[in-house]
Amino acid sequence: MSSAMFFSLLLNIGLLVLIAALLTKIPIVRSMLLYDKHSAGCGIMLAIIFGLISIISTYTGVRTQGAIVNTRVIGVLAAGLLGGPYVGMGAALIGGIHRYLFDIGGFTAAACAVSTLVEGLAGSLFSSRFKAGKMGSSSVFILTVFVEFLQMMIILLISRPFSAAVQLVKLISLPMMTMNALGMLVFLGTFNMVFLEEDSQFAERMRLALGIVEQSLPHLRKGLYSIQDMQAAAEIIFQSTNCSAILITDTGKIISRKVNSELKDMNEDSVLLPILASIHDRKPTIFHYAKKGEPLYPILKNHIIVAAPIIEMNQVMGSLTMVIKKHCQQSQSDLNFASELARLFSTQFELSELEYQKKLRRKAELKALQSQVNPHFLYNSLNTISYVCRENPDRARELLLTLSSYYRQTLEHNSYMHTLKTELQHITSYLELEKARFEEKLHIDIITDENTNCQIPAFILQPLVENAIRYGFDKNANRYVSICACMEGAFTKISVSDKGPGIPETVIKHLYQGEHYGGVGLENVHKRLKSIYGQEHGLHILSSDSGSDISFTIPAAPESKGGFVYENCCD
Repeated sequence: MSSAMFFSLLLNIGLLVLIAALLTKIPIVRSMLLYDKHSAGCGIMLAIIFGLISIISTYTGVRTQGAIVNTRVIGVLAAGLLGGPYVGMGAALIGGIHRYLFDIGGFTAAACAVSTLVEGLAGSLFSSRFKAGKMGSSSVFILTVFVEFLQMMIILLISRPFSAAVQLVKLISLPMMTMNALGMLVFLGTFNMVFLEEDSQFAERMRLALGIVEQSLPHLRKGLYSIQDMQAAAEIIFQSTNCSAILITDTGKIISRKVNSELKDMNEDSVLLPILASIHDRKPTIFHYAKKGEPLYPILKNHIIVAAPIIEMNQVMGSLTMVIKKHCQQSQSDLNFASELARLFSTQFELSELEYQKKLRRKAELKALQSQVNPHFLYNSLNTISYVCRENPDRARELLLTLSSYYRQTLEHNSYMHTLKTELQHITSYLELEKARFEEKLHIDIITDENTNCQIPAFILQPLVENAIRYGFDKNANRYVSICACMEGAFTKISVSDKGPGIPETVIKHLYQGEHYGGVGLENVHKRLKSIYGQEHGLHILSSDSGSDISFTIPAAPESKGGFVYENCCD
């Protein structure tokens, strides 16, 4: 009997896996499984689907000593793990009520109904851990064995006579625990293919988007308003995708277009007006339906239109619009693709603007100062922004604007000297980007006396701050950097300190002796200070294994408008 029971359970598991495979091919089911935050209607539908799976398991079970040996636990427990508490308990109620009504007055009817509810509760309780990836195959196997064990205990507690319940549990416990636990792994694995396929599609879309941007770089560097280059970019997108038409617009007209033969007679004005109206909310928009007689009806009859805004320096500058042939289950992926591609275009336009500003505004002194800026800073900043893009696009846009502001300040200050306030504003932009990179590991204090105002050499602080952030970390990788400016008689003392392992004595020795030691940041600042204020006004370094303090003094030159205070601006 035991071998027949194992075989029956194996057949039932095979049926459930087949059902799961078919369900994953249904677009609406895929959508509900892929997105956690579904509506109440979607939750009810998922509960009904998994409830029906548990009902099928009851019908296909094998009757043994007044009980039904089945795989009902798989549908109910999977409902909780995949769909969350509401779906899990909904499916459990459906499956449990059906099991009771299916065999009213039966030996195990009440016990199995109660155990079905317990199984749904267990899946609901572990749902958040499962979705967070904290439950591997072994954990799911153990959980299934555990809930089946609880079912056996419930049968012993509720079913009567007790002796018959004991005999039943002895007979069915091992087959149901082992086979249902293995079946659960296979069943969830089938549904997991949905997530793997979605990840694969996303990766392919991103690869395609990055490939398009890479091909378009020579044209994007000239900006949105180079019609010839935008036409070339539209051609690249058209050739790389299955779009029926590609349109690139500014805020008032179509700049470039590429259309296939099917849409060669498309009324561009009818498309342009809704596109321009949609991009003002700064979100991608999809047009998929129009009533007969409306301007967009000839296009939307067989196509969808996806419009994504191009945003430069926090301003909507235009749109990237794709016209795509209608197919099943495509809208969301096409919307995401257009949005990401437009965002990449926006980023490149902004970087191109920064490059253009560099070429226009950099003077001889600024060229000399480039050697003191960490060459990895821009690379690290863009990497940080790229990482934040997927998790928090709004924060990524803020960081991109901060990066833009930082380089704009670097390029726009043509004067050799500027105020301490201006220098600290520039440092604040730099620190905002570094804060995004190191997060809670970076702690910054910027403190000045209220009466501290003076003229200082442009960009004199950044190499010191950058050096402190780069090397001044403790054993726990925390970086504590303090910037202080205060009055000392007729001079202003400015210091940058950290709590790192200190600056090597050989570096300090070479710096004071005027010998090149490999780095350029401290050396450049030291030489500039001495050339402007005299030999006694170079850098003064105090270093130990608990941190370093780098300071310098310059003549004070108070401004008539009074002082200012920066404190804990980046913490």
